[in-house]
Amino acid sequence: MGIVTIAVQARGGTLATFDEAVKDWVLAHRGARDIAVANVITAGGATALTIPAAAMVGALALRGRPSWRSRLTAGALLAAVSGAGVYAGLLLNGATGRERPDAADWAGAAGGWSFPSGHTTAATAFALCSAWALSARVTSRRARVLVWTAAAVWAAAVGWTRVWLGVHWASDVVGGWLFATAWCAVAAAAHHRM
Repeated sequence: MGIVTIAVQARGGTLATFDEAVKDWVLAHRGARDIAVANVITAGGATALTIPAAAMVGALALRGRPSWRSRLTAGALLAAVSGAGVYAGLLLNGATGRERPDAADWAGAAGGWSFPSGHTTAATAFALCSAWALSARVTSRRARVLVWTAAAVWAAAVGWTRVWLGVHWASDVVGGWLFATAWCAVAAAAHHRM
């Protein structure tokens, strides 16, 4: 994450060339139908969806027959970890102050600075927190693989839509994936220590 942030702050070089090449490829290949699909998928990274969904997953992921108080606590904890990750990502976003791609190329809604992608950070934090909570509930290896695969697909799909809609550079999305992954890894490690 640190290397990508430093490269973004350098505002040029190989990373800028890569971002421009990806943007040009996207602009040459996207069409009205896939833009419509991307706009639906990108909503999966909105914090108005991801944080309440994390609370629900946390509440439902407990094994056995826990009390409602335990369910509420677990849901609040998962939502807090996910939401705090999004908030920390927004702080980094403001600190980097990276400009978005040209608004004339946008095919979706966006606001604020560009790096790291907020939708990608929110979707990835939600996906990882949910997979972590759900994998503790499922017993078979196959089910755990399915849970983690679904989380990866969710995070990847939302991230890619941000590039496809022209509202983020590819490196913004990579930054969102890395930031949320690091955030959730630290949260999981802290939980295990407790």
